[in-house]
Amino acid sequence: MNKIVNKLVLGFAGILLTLSVAAQSLQINGNLKNVADQTSVTLLDGMSNKEVATATVVDGKFLLKTTTEYVGVFVISFKGIKTQIPLFVGNDMLTMEGDVLKPTEIEYNGSASQDLYKSIMKKLDPMMSAYFGNLGAVQAEKDPTKKEAINKQAALQSQAIINEYVTLSKTNNQSPVTTFFLFQFANIFPSIKDSLTDYYALLQGDAKKGPFAQVIEKSMQSAGIGKIGSVLPAFTQNDVNGKPVSLASFRGKYVLVDFWASWCGPCRAENPNVVAAYNNFKDKKFTILSVSLDQDKAKWLEAIKKDGLTWTHVSDLKYWNNEVAVQFGIQSIPASFLIDPNGVIIGKDLRGEELKAVLKANLK
Repeated sequence: MNKIVNKLVLGFAGILLTLSVAAQSLQINGNLKNVADQTSVTLLDGMSNKEVATATVVDGKFLLKTTTEYVGVFVISFKGIKTQIPLFVGNDMLTMEGDVLKPTEIEYNGSASQDLYKSIMKKLDPMMSAYFGNLGAVQAEKDPTKKEAINKQAALQSQAIINEYVTLSKTNNQSPVTTFFLFQFANIFPSIKDSLTDYYALLQGDAKKGPFAQVIEKSMQSAGIGKIGSVLPAFTQNDVNGKPVSLASFRGKYVLVDFWASWCGPCRAENPNVVAAYNNFKDKKFTILSVSLDQDKAKWLEAIKKDGLTWTHVSDLKYWNNEVAVQFGIQSIPASFLIDPNGVIIGKDLRGEELKAVLKANLK
């Protein structure tokens, strides 16, 4: 599920019911067991993935301080400890107490947004886990009858989740929590993505402020991009050697424009299928142009080498602010467009056998 930190940001969550906070800065007072003295603790902005505060643990205690313009996703991490703790906070005075090895049992006080986050997590996380579990089971199941039965069950689960969002949005149409879920669900459920403008129009006030609203608005602006039968807009970005590469230079070939990142688990899991497609069809006027949403060039290059991705790669190393990803309204990865020799889109987000079948049908 990355997005799903890939754009689902470390799992499902909610944000603030209201942005009226009295504090002028965000202060997180932690008191956690099983954290050694002098351990470095870091607070990351979950949207930009940038470090915004650091501290050192003494007797299990630490203080993180920063300021933020919005209520949003932040992530606490500890050097040498795998546990990462997602928070939904604004300029709050937050206290947290518990065991770092039992993050779901940590108690928080001082932030209405974090309280709502935990309550929504408790309700929606099991629903989402079951839904994604069935999606995985569908991919693994070979028996057509069983596959159809699992698909039907997943469809019922998805509708239940959407119904829950509709109820939430009616109750909290001025809250960024609603915006957050709309942002997430538009990446998961086609019915919400197809009606994104209508859903967003129901939001008011603070629900239309902050990073999630900004991404949704950009997505709506780029909604016409990427439709089957349309021409994928041209773009240019630098390759691994810093040399500009244009999409137009690939005209005359079938091209899979693949959006991914070294830190994206689902992307790395899909890479063997992409490699297989490339090896099977590279001699039939087919190639791949990968656009990375990485920030760290060394990790980007390492992933390319480790996964055996021997085609052309480009990136501006701007994470989710990658200019091509923003232009195309990419909100989750992996994402891809398959274009014909004239640049016309003939497939979107093709995976595994589906990608192979479309290539086989077009590359005679």
